[in-house]
Amino acid sequence: MAMGTLGTALAGFFILFTVAPPPALAADHVVGDSVWCIPPSADLYSAWAANRTFVVGDNLVFRFEMGFYDVVQVSRGEYDECTAGDPYKAFISSPAVVPLDFAGVRYYVCSVGNYCSLGVKFYVTVQNPQ
Repeated sequence: MAMGTLGTALAGFFILFTVAPPPALAADHVVGDSVWCIPPSADLYSAWAANRTFVVGDNLVFRFEMGFYDVVQVSRGEYDECTAGDPYKAFISSPAVVPLDFAGVRYYVCSVGNYCSLGVKFYVTVQNPQ
C-alpha cells in the first residue's frame, strides 16, 4: 500500500512540474509600436508606455531615421526640461536596442532640435520579474 501512495505522490509531483508555466522570457518592446519620430499627439509615447509592463531582462527597441533622430537616456530633470546636456547614454544607430537591466525609472528623449518638446520623449518604470 505504501508503494501505491508513493507512486501517486510521484505522479502528482511530475504533473505539477510539467504543467507549471515556464519562466517569462524577455520581451522586445518596439517603442510606440512603430518608428521613433514626432508623434501626432505629444503624449503618444507616454500613453504607449503606460499600457505596458516592463521587467528586468526586457529590451526597448527604438527604430528611427538615422541622422534625423536619436535616443538619449537622461535624468528626470533633463527629461522635464527636454535637455540632454549630461546624458547617461546616447544611441545614434537604428535600431537602438536598449536592455532594461535593473529595476527603476528610465527617461528617454530625442536631443535633435526641439523634437523632445514636440513629444519625442517618454519614461518607463522597470519592475523586477516575479
